[in-house]
Amino acid sequence: MHTEEHTAMLIEIATLLDVELEEVKKFVELMIDGYNFEDGVNGCHLTSGECKLVLDEIQKRKPDAS
Repeated sequence: MHTEEHTAMLIEIATLLDVELEEVKKFVELMIDGYNFEDGVNGCHLTSGECKLVLDEIQKRKPDAS
């Protein structure tokens, strides 16, 4: 589901936040599949705070649309 670029980004985020890569992938996949934030948090072993940090880090790395 993820491209090589996305996988590299998730590895960077998991390393930066010192959380399990598989849990980051689970959370992101749930969010991509249309689940709300609370369901995404409940679907993985990350805390709500960690999930917010994951989203923040993804947003920082998102290419500008300009």
